[in-house]
Amino acid sequence: MSSKLLKIGLFIIVLGAVSLGLEKVFYGGIDSNGVLQESFFLPLSFLLWGLGVLLIIGAFLLKLMRPR
Repeated sequence: MSSKLLKIGLFIIVLGAVSLGLEKVFYGGIDSNGVLQESFFLPLSFLLWGLGVLLIIGAFLLKLMRPR
């Protein structure tokens, strides 16, 4: 079970990195009027990273608590 959580957590972190890359490529600049242009990708990347870290921590905790 913890191996699946670890793999899912790593995959979600990769999705967060892709989301941040999309933000940097397509958005994140200041337009000619001086308005900051941002998209949904930036908060999505932080949410995905946080969820991925929580899943990885949960996987390690389950591995530690498993009876031997």
